[in-house]
Amino acid sequence: MHIRPIPYLALLSALPLALSAQQPRAFPAPDKTFDEPFSQVGALRELSNGRVLIADMRDKVLALVDLAAASSTKIGREGSGPAEYGMPMRLLTAPGDTTLLYDPLNQRYLAIGPDGKPTSTFRVEAAAPANRGDGPRLTVSLSTPRAADARGRLYFESPGFSQGPDGAPRSADSAVITRYDRASKKTDTLAWVKLPKNNTQVSGSGGNVRMMVGGSNPLTPRDEWAVFPDGRVAVVRAADYHVDWIMPNGTRQSSPAMRFTPIRVTDADKREEEALRNKNRQNQMMMTVENGPNGTRRNMQMGPGPNAPPLEPLTDWPAVKPPFRQGQASVWARPNGDLWVRRLEPAGAKGTLYDVINAQGAVSFQVRIPDGITLVGFGNGTIYTTKADEDDLLYLQRHRDTERRLIGAAR
Repeated sequence: MHIRPIPYLALLSALPLALSAQQPRAFPAPDKTFDEPFSQVGALRELSNGRVLIADMRDKVLALVDLAAASSTKIGREGSGPAEYGMPMRLLTAPGDTTLLYDPLNQRYLAIGPDGKPTSTFRVEAAAPANRGDGPRLTVSLSTPRAADARGRLYFESPGFSQGPDGAPRSADSAVITRYDRASKKTDTLAWVKLPKNNTQVSGSGGNVRMMVGGSNPLTPRDEWAVFPDGRVAVVRAADYHVDWIMPNGTRQSSPAMRFTPIRVTDADKREEEALRNKNRQNQMMMTVENGPNGTRRNMQMGPGPNAPPLEPLTDWPAVKPPFRQGQASVWARPNGDLWVRRLEPAGAKGTLYDVINAQGAVSFQVRIPDGITLVGFGNGTIYTTKADEDDLLYLQRHRDTERRLIGAAR
């Protein structure tokens, strides 16, 4: 039976019980910790031999880590020539244990072989549907790839803006998920996702346009999605907390809504979120694009700079929190078929709570990751996290689920 969406405030009285009265399952201790720290782990990919590729955007470093040997090898170098990258942002799967590094500064991809050595570069310029509304079509090259499947097909979410009839950008309330097949050069539209209000701010006109993406209130609901290796796409809807599944052949299925108890936003929640906003901006990427007589110039930096003033306090707080936190790092497609979704809790909650959702779209159990530990990726029977020290340096940890406590129900 499909449960129709019910307003959050109505659910406060209709659902007196939380989603799960069960105790969250314990998170396993790490079996390996890498002793050399990173400034930021923006992307991670485990290779079939157990070695791990790490993209550190802050230090602009791509590294191949061998946890068994406790060693790390730097791959390539910063630049725009062969085997170089301007900003190592995203690591994507490709057939044959090849990895695709997305480099937004050079607007291209760097292919890395199973041995960790760069092999070639390429660009994607295929047309993709524009956001809802009138205006010209955007191109995939304007979007950041979000994921890839085992066949190497790339998945994108269009930018949070569309182009009006005059060519000027304007904010959009939805975005399109597309899949691009490099072999056939074909782009498929898979689904639309709802974006939060004020997710994109556009100012200026003519040749001097300023655009900021991702500036919405962090407690504003938005849909999130993730891609499994077999090409299934799970779209988690914020309105009533259900999952829409897009199968590899393009067919769609909707799971029933999952029960949850909405949480009222208090002054303590606002203070906590404001502190988190100002802390997280140090790891946010800022890109400037200048169009001039000599072509287009791109510049990127991490964070606002050492002397940047605090962010202006938000005023558009919702009455209740959505069921899950917005952001790509809040929804994970584990290779075993489980979907991990980061829940929102009252201010002061210890650790980070995840719902583990099975292929039927139901919560199998919950997992709580301790304070100071951040989930950064999954491998074959492995989970990767980082642990921060007092200087906010990050140490990579690998966890093995040897007791199979974090395995969902049989499928």
